[in-house]
Amino acid sequence: GDMVMKKQSTLDLEFMALLSEVMFGHGFAHYGYFEGGKAPDLTGQSLSNAQQAYFDKLADAIPDGVKTIFEIGSGTGANALALIGRGYDMTLLSPSVQMNQMAREKLPAGTEVIDATLEEFERDDMFDICLYAESFHYIDMTSALAKTERHAREGFVLFDYFRREAHRETDRTHSTHAEFLAALEAQGAFEVVSDEDVTAEIAPTFEIMNYVQTEKLAPFLERFRGELAREKPWRSWVLEKFAGKKLNRLATPSKRPGFFEEQNEYHLMVMKRRN
Repeated sequence: GDMVMKKQSTLDLEFMALLSEVMFGHGFAHYGYFEGGKAPDLTGQSLSNAQQAYFDKLADAIPDGVKTIFEIGSGTGANALALIGRGYDMTLLSPSVQMNQMAREKLPAGTEVIDATLEEFERDDMFDICLYAESFHYIDMTSALAKTERHAREGFVLFDYFRREAHRETDRTHSTHAEFLAALEAQGAFEVVSDEDVTAEIAPTFEIMNYVQTEKLAPFLERFRGELAREKPWRSWVLEKFAGKKLNRLATPSKRPGFFEEQNEYHLMVMKRRN
């Protein structure tokens, strides 16, 4: 059900962040952006390059004159670190204590990383913009828009996916694009400056993740668990008891390639406050 999907998508993110951190040192927890909608090859390096391209696309969408950014759902701090490198002043918010710890370790001293959900955040700080990079769909849309109005002086940038109408589920945190536009209109605080559908450019991410999980990770885990069972049965028992299910999930792709595009549409949107 939804809970399983939610768990799986969180695990996908953790897997991507870990892969990105361990293999390439930047820790991006978002999908990749593939120019022309094709992966050059099915390698982790190709995904890493696409994650960098995703970041560049996001950073280029930030309106001129913005100085302070409130990043909501800030992952491992990789986006924030790169944005600080471009001269922005960042404040981060995420309920994931583990990812926040990774963020604090890599960010300049004095960068605030807040352990909370957006719903729990009760301060009146204002920032030039709020930023949602693949995090908006986790939050109840109505409260997210209300909080954005409270904290964003100039507008907000959203780089995330919406459910397609035909795949609308009971999970209310996955709104459709039309529902989002209607909610924005009903709220009346913001108007859309730009709205680009980049589903085709995001989709190859799953082809690569699928390949890495089935062709590389699964055989490696199988060998590792087999050797451990033979040589250190007690340690193997402990690992399987506490992490067996997670390891099984890590080695099993959650979505066949093509599944993401059927179910979702991915948009890069810039909103500005109405005068």
